[in-house]
Amino acid sequence: MAKKASRKFFLFGKYSLALLLPKKWLTELGADRKTTVTLEYDHKKKRIIVKFSPTSSPKSKKPKKDKQLDETWQPIPQI
Repeated sequence: MAKKASRKFFLFGKYSLALLLPKKWLTELGADRKTTVTLEYDHKKKRIIVKFSPTSSPKSKKPKKDKQLDETWQPIPQI
């Protein structure tokens, strides 16, 4: 059976919302402080897909930005 938890978003800075995930879940997925996460936004299905990359090494290059995705994101208005 799938594990479930309810969480609320909170304001992080002036223009972002944040969500905390259970550490136990992230540990089970092999994530740690240096894990890179890629997010994909599926507008049709109204979901965000989270993909974990292996722990980055000091010699690894920075991931390239997706220009198409950057144009669609807008900051949350200040409350």
